[in-house]
Amino acid sequence: MGPTGNTGLKRRKGRGLTINGTLAKLRARGVPLDIQFAAQFGKVCGRHTSVFKSEVTVCVRQEVPLKVKKWKVIEKAFPGTMSSIWNLLKAKFPKISMADYQCVMTQVERQYNVRRHKLYKTYCTTKQCPSHVAPEDWQWLIDNLWSDEQFQKRSKQNSINRSKQEMKSHVGTKSIVQIAHELRNPVTGEWPSAIDVWKATYLKNGTWSVPNGEEILNNLQTTAETNQERIAAAQIPMVEHFALVLGRKPNHSRGVGISAINEGAQERYRVHAQAEASQQQANEAHQQAAALLEEVQKLTVENLQLKGELQSQREELNSQKRTVEEQSGHMERLLDQKLEERMKAMWAHMGGTGGALSSSAPNN
Repeated sequence: MGPTGNTGLKRRKGRGLTINGTLAKLRARGVPLDIQFAAQFGKVCGRHTSVFKSEVTVCVRQEVPLKVKKWKVIEKAFPGTMSSIWNLLKAKFPKISMADYQCVMTQVERQYNVRRHKLYKTYCTTKQCPSHVAPEDWQWLIDNLWSDEQFQKRSKQNSINRSKQEMKSHVGTKSIVQIAHELRNPVTGEWPSAIDVWKATYLKNGTWSVPNGEEILNNLQTTAETNQERIAAAQIPMVEHFALVLGRKPNHSRGVGISAINEGAQERYRVHAQAEASQQQANEAHQQAAALLEEVQKLTVENLQLKGELQSQREELNSQKRTVEEQSGHMERLLDQKLEERMKAMWAHMGGTGGALSSSAPNN
């Protein structure tokens, strides 16, 4: 057993259930959401990117389990998690499609990892379980992840790597890809050059936010002239332009702040996206089949009930018919009896009247 998160301190009252109030307000006002997915970068862009990310945060907190060592094993450990997340986000943002699936789930994975990183920082500083985390989840992370030697080694190395970074992958709340997306040609949709992105990202009010900003800008301009054809022929010219100036890394596209974009990475991305999309489609087909089966069973039960009701009504009608027939026969017998009694009475009366007439007639 590793160290526990109990410090003897009284826990503060939490913030309650995480909600995305901004999305609700925009929906209430009927504001169309500007959310787009740059598939080649695996990033969400658009004016309402922050709204989408906030909703992802809600989904991560409410739907994604913490009791796993890595994101990639979540679906195996907790089947149906991915479908649940996708369906929730699809319900909130109906315009997203299966073509956006990989970008959406990449964003979910990114924010899930951010959440776990923040929880680990909390553990390292206060050891106190946050109010929005279940105590059993917190203890599981302590015992099975944060106390793991490999995790601690990897965490230290990541901290060292981050301390060496001269350029961040985002400025404020916007990623470099978001900044580039805003600089696109509004008519043609053409992405900006690396030079424009570099200046928009690191040059503010004439001041560079990185010490070698001017030097890199000059190198970008020189490279644009000497390698014009190579840059233009690249799969993503902006990424190639940055790589020629800033250098290449196996798993990272420098200057753009995203995973490496090359033929191998793109192929892995495509295959992985197809696999996940196929799995999602299979899950949806299974859900539709289950819903259809449930509907068929429901209709079958209703049909049987209807047949039973019809049979009951038919029997009731037959019973009423027999009753009416019996009553009709009884009425006929009563009428016949009454008629017969009247006829007898009439004949008796006529017989009595005839005798009286005979006795009162004069003799000739």
